[in-house]
Amino acid sequence: MLRALRIVMAAAVFIGLNLLFLGFAEGVGLLARMQFVPACLAFNFVAVGALAGVTLVFGRIYCSVVCPLGVFQDIVLWLRRRIVKTNFACRPGRSVVRGVFAALFAVLLLCGGAVLAGLIEPYSVYGRFATHLFEPLAAMCANAAADLAAKWGHHCMLKTEVFVRGWAALGVAGVSFAALVVVAAWRGRLFCNTVCPVGAVLGMLSAKAPVKIRIDASKCVKCGLCAKACKAECMDAAAGTVDQSRCVRCFSCLGACKKGALSWK
Repeated sequence: MLRALRIVMAAAVFIGLNLLFLGFAEGVGLLARMQFVPACLAFNFVAVGALAGVTLVFGRIYCSVVCPLGVFQDIVLWLRRRIVKTNFACRPGRSVVRGVFAALFAVLLLCGGAVLAGLIEPYSVYGRFATHLFEPLAAMCANAAADLAAKWGHHCMLKTEVFVRGWAALGVAGVSFAALVVVAAWRGRLFCNTVCPVGAVLGMLSAKAPVKIRIDASKCVKCGLCAKACKAECMDAAAGTVDQSRCVRCFSCLGACKKGALSWK
């Protein structure tokens, strides 16, 4: 139930943000203002406070529902699993790596290197995908539909210009897109728990969240199904522990457990 609810909410936010990027839904600008780094840079204390408060209590729900790059990685993994069965395993956290990337991100912002900082900031990364890759593709699809309709005698669809905002920017977007697809298909949320500066900050806030994934030792048979389903690789079935700082609250583990040993409470 929790996983299904999370997927519905994530889908709604993801579709809304994509429509906003493509210029079809100006009315959902609130979704953009709820993105963590843009809210911080805009001194939107209400949004930052709300996101931090939710994370402190419930964990990194933001990463599985609100962040478009996080949802994008989940979609890539879902497609991968439709083709080849993918199992994960618990791996140690990379707190030092996370700290280095978070510090680098902060230094770049303070020193005026916002363009470079945007290469690892999740909302900027996904915005680059939408602007430089998805928008031209959407225009080409619309033009193809208009041509098809015209062949059938319907001239109600107008063709639009396919606009590319610089070949260098397109190249950066293409390389980033390919890299994220490979990483997500290979190791799930590896980017979120190593490179992403938002993941580093929210990970610190969620480490002691009172509402969390819990393992009932009296029911757990240590079969490891939860660890195989955990895209954050933070579920240690043998030890009966969960690294709450890396858990992105996707709830895949809850559905994988056949003994009802897992709960979010």
